[in-house]
Amino acid sequence: MKEKILRLNLYFGLFGFMFSALLLVLNVPFMKTWFFCFSWWFFILVMDSINFRRRKASPLSDSVKNFLFSAFISVFVWLIFELFNLRVKNWTYHDLPANILERWLGYFVAYASVIPAMREISLFFQSFLSKKRLALFRVRGAPTLLKSWFISGIILIILALTWPRLFFPLGWLCLIFLIEPLNHWLKNETLLEDLKKRDWTLFWSWLLTGLVSGFLWEFWNFWAGSHWEYSLPYLNFWRVFQMPVFGYIGFLPFALEVFVLYQLLFALYKKLQRKVVLKSMMIILLLLFYAGGFYLIDTFSLIR
Repeated sequence: MKEKILRLNLYFGLFGFMFSALLLVLNVPFMKTWFFCFSWWFFILVMDSINFRRRKASPLSDSVKNFLFSAFISVFVWLIFELFNLRVKNWTYHDLPANILERWLGYFVAYASVIPAMREISLFFQSFLSKKRLALFRVRGAPTLLKSWFISGIILIILALTWPRLFFPLGWLCLIFLIEPLNHWLKNETLLEDLKKRDWTLFWSWLLTGLVSGFLWEFWNFWAGSHWEYSLPYLNFWRVFQMPVFGYIGFLPFALEVFVLYQLLFALYKKLQRKVVLKSMMIILLLLFYAGGFYLIDTFSLIR
């Protein structure tokens, strides 16, 4: 029964996406507001079904609980970049619902799709790349290298926040250097561990994931009624949809940042599995953080 549902998700997701697109073309107000969210979640169902068909495994087939966790923690991960944006001011939101409950629900549903979608795309690419010889060289994780990466991550954050007009691109790079060493020290899954074995499959699959995700974000955002718009210092030209063309480069390291953040948070989640009180406190704190983040977006990034 479970396998049948996972296979049927392909058709359900395709039908849902096409129906959503039709309603958008017909200018239905509800779909103009929610098209971006519906597009991503139907896309996730389609990709999960494709991954299951290709690999006999997918995030939904492996563990629904872990899938839901990835969606829940995805909001936290994206809000980190929204906090960066309060300083760098690279994007603003337009034509969002006036009702605060509907607007905040929209934030949650949209941000919750980031990690699930990127994991599905990455697994899809891994199924093609795993047998290819795409290694460039071996990277050895010497202690001095890890320490220098960690310090570099801190420096990049300081530069991005202190001189945002000049160094705003570093916000899409700094967390790789900051979090990857932490994952290594905590014995979580890392990109570096594969690179030490001269296995670049994970690295290339997540880079491609960033490129594909970025294109789809901008494509669906362009047609949606509720959308965001960019204003980038010294790169604000040659737009593809709402994004200046050079801005697409940022999606490549962003995907690696999502990977390292997810590995860190998922490892913490596994350690708290049987600690009900601590897990409950973490969920409450995250919900409070989400509410605070949504309030800040409303105050500083939303154009009414």
